[in-house]
Amino acid sequence: MKRYIIITAIAAIAAVPAITAYGQQEGEKYRRSSIYSLCISHENATYAKEISDVFVNMPVPDKFNNHDLNIKILTSADKKGDNEEIAAFLKNNNVARRLVGYWFMRNPSTGECSVDLISERGLYDADYFDVELSRQSLRGEAMLKDAGEDLIGNTFVLVNDIRYVDKQKSAAVASGFIRGLGALAGAFLGTDLTDVANSVGDIVENIRGFRVIVTSYLYQLEWNDTIAAKFYNDYYIAPGTKDERKRMAFLSDTSTFNLRYVGVKRIDSGQTSYAGVFEPVGMIRKVCQRAIDKSVVELQRTYDEFKVKTPIFSVAPDITAKIGMKEGMTEDSRYEVLERVRNQDGTVSYKRVGVIAPVAGKIWDNRYMATEERSYGSELTCTTFRKVSGGTFYPGMLIREMRIK
Repeated sequence: MKRYIIITAIAAIAAVPAITAYGQQEGEKYRRSSIYSLCISHENATYAKEISDVFVNMPVPDKFNNHDLNIKILTSADKKGDNEEIAAFLKNNNVARRLVGYWFMRNPSTGECSVDLISERGLYDADYFDVELSRQSLRGEAMLKDAGEDLIGNTFVLVNDIRYVDKQKSAAVASGFIRGLGALAGAFLGTDLTDVANSVGDIVENIRGFRVIVTSYLYQLEWNDTIAAKFYNDYYIAPGTKDERKRMAFLSDTSTFNLRYVGVKRIDSGQTSYAGVFEPVGMIRKVCQRAIDKSVVELQRTYDEFKVKTPIFSVAPDITAKIGMKEGMTEDSRYEVLERVRNQDGTVSYKRVGVIAPVAGKIWDNRYMATEERSYGSELTCTTFRKVSGGTFYPGMLIREMRIK
């Protein structure tokens, strides 16, 4: 039986994280899926601590709201990890229930809830939403249903098992070559550059050929009308009110809230350029960041429910969007253009109004440290698209990658 050890205080997961910086930049206000990311670290594995250290400092994947709980790293005493064991950890620690509590900004001490976060991420007027909900009006119920379908139900947990791939032999060859160049240069110039060459060689020996395998397990929070009704009727405590029975009932519920296993992807980081990297930890960060970005792309391409939407940034003189190679974009990529429509009952739907494709040579290289590499396209700030079909587009319309059959 495998065992996972939580290396952050267990009590911390129950706490509601500080709600900060969720608003998008002007012109980029749109509904995003939310994500809670964790990493499995294997005890005594090479570079396990270094990988864990860089992971906790990685930003939430682009185009997602940060829904992190306090635990970010799980350590495993076993060499293997699998969905069954991870799912058991998530269930035993009531992660789904805590994610729901986060959505309603539930105070763990009093049980009081708020719709402020839902209003912010759903682009609702917070005061109006709260009043309609409190009145138990049809309008309020419709808005809650809409939020559930487009927001709460699009909450994901991503567990990344990151393992170092030993490439010491090739690293040693590279570092030896640099040391040899240092000795030759010293002889030619009449100076001793051995120490400098050895220092650079030591760095290269640690970072040259650094590679990881990332296995990413994806789960989605289950949310439907039945679950929503139970939460609002049995557990929701309005701000400024007290209800100890509801508070304790929520904490005792171990069956209503669950995470559905979506799927898994395993990717190899491959060879990563160490241009712009000057110390080993920087290379570890670069490799791991790009590998996780690559894994997220593969999950999105395989599982439609995990796909994200990105707003059109401009339409004149060109159609542009702030998306690029980090999201797996190539010249063959195609994106459907979606118009956000608010229905009479208060719910929101998305209508396809066209298709666009990236322009060759104008794809933004927005991968981590692409600028430091001076890679082609890194000097851009967005990707330029051409219209494949459709009528008039305008900034704020959303685009979503299509499957190429």
